Amino acid sequence: MGIEEIYPLAVEFRRYFHQHPEFAMQEVETQRYIAEVLERNGIPYQKVGTGLIATVGKGEKCIAIRADMDALKVKEETGLSYCSQNEGMMHACGHDMHMAMVLGAALVLKSGEDKLQGTIKIIFQPSEEKRPGGARLLLPELLKEPVPQAIFGQHVFPNLPTGTVGIRPGAFFASSDNIIFSVEGKGTHAAMPHMGSDPILATACLIQFYQTLITKFRDPLIPAVLSITSIHGGTCNNVIPDRVDVLGTVRTHDNSLRYKIFELIEEKSNSICDLYGCTFHLDKTWNGLPVLVNDKSLTEFVKKNATDLLGEQNVILMDHLTLGEDFAIYLEKIPGVFWVLGVRPPEQESMPPLHNPGMAPDENAMKAGIALMVENCVQMLSPRNV
Repeated sequence: MGIEEIYPLAVEFRRYFHQHPEFAMQEVETQRYIAEVLERNGIPYQKVGTGLIATVGKGEKCIAIRADMDALKVKEETGLSYCSQNEGMMHACGHDMHMAMVLGAALVLKSGEDKLQGTIKIIFQPSEEKRPGGARLLLPELLKEPVPQAIFGQHVFPNLPTGTVGIRPGAFFASSDNIIFSVEGKGTHAAMPHMGSDPILATACLIQFYQTLITKFRDPLIPAVLSITSIHGGTCNNVIPDRVDVLGTVRTHDNSLRYKIFELIEEKSNSICDLYGCTFHLDKTWNGLPVLVNDKSLTEFVKKNATDLLGEQNVILMDHLTLGEDFAIYLEKIPGVFWVLGVRPPEQESMPPLHNPGMAPDENAMKAGIALMVENCVQMLSPRNV
C-alpha cells in the first residue's frame, strides 16, 4: 500500500476527527474510532486511559511514532463543510491531522509488515494540551519490552508551505511551565491603607521583579520569556482586597535556566511580600514541560530521509520555537526527533495560526507527513540498520 493509495483514507480519517473533537482525557469516541480502524486492518493494540498503543512487526529492535488526540475549547470559524459538530470544541492545533497521518502510516507499515526487521509502536496519545499531559500517562507502558530505541513525531506548522518540513537538532521547542501564585494581605478601606496591607501593591512589585529574572539573571544568549497573563484581585474602587491571584508562563530552551528561574521565584518572592506585610503562596505544581531536545544523529537521519522525499530546498533548518510540546517527555527517556510539517496552502501567503478558530491546514500536506513517518520507520528497521 503506497502513499497515494492511503491518502484518500487519511483524508477520511482526518475529517471524522475534525468533526468530532474531544477535550483532554475525554477522547472516548476518538479512541473507539481508531480502535475500529486498527481492528479492521489486523493491527493489535492496547488501550491506555483514553489513548492507545498499537504494534506492527515483531522483534527486539523497536521504534515508536506518536500522534496526539485532544482538541481545544475553541469555537470553530473555518466555514469548512466538515467543521466541528461539537459546540465550543475544535481541532485548532492540528491533532486531527496528526492522528490521520499516523493512522495512515500504520496501515502502510502493516501492508509491508513482512519486510520489517523489528517492532513499531504506534502511539495515539490523549491530553497533549492539558498538564500534566498524556505523555506522562503513556510513557510507562511505552517503556515496557521491547523498549523503543528511537521515537518520531511531527506537528503541523502554518508558517511553512505545504510540501516542506522544518527541523532542528538539539533544543527545538521550549520548556513550558506555569506560574501560579497568590498574595495575601489584609483588606481595608482604600482611604485608610495604613489599616491593612496591600496585596495589589506587593503583586505589582513581584511582577516587576520577575521581569528582571529574564533581563538580569539570564545569559542573554539563551532564549527565554516570562509573561504574566492573568491578575485577579478586588471588586470595587474603594476597598483594598485581602488577596490577589496571578497566572503566567515561563518558556526557555535551557533546562538549567528553567529550574533557576523558579528557584529565584521561591527564594525572593517571600522577602518582597514581607516588605508590604503580605504573604506569598506559590503553587508547587508549576512543573510543566521540559525543553524538547532532538537527538543530533537521528535528526541527521530524518533530515536525509526528508531530503530524499521532498528535495533539499523543502527541508528547512528552523530557529528555536517558544511553543511547548509534551513530546519532550518521551525525549527525556528515548532518543528521537520532532519536526514541523508545512500546511499553508500554496496559493496563500499567510494563514490563521495554531489555536486560532480559523486554522484550516492544507490536507495535501498529509502526503509528505505520512511519507516521512513511513520512511523513517522502514529505514530504521531495514536489514542494514538492524
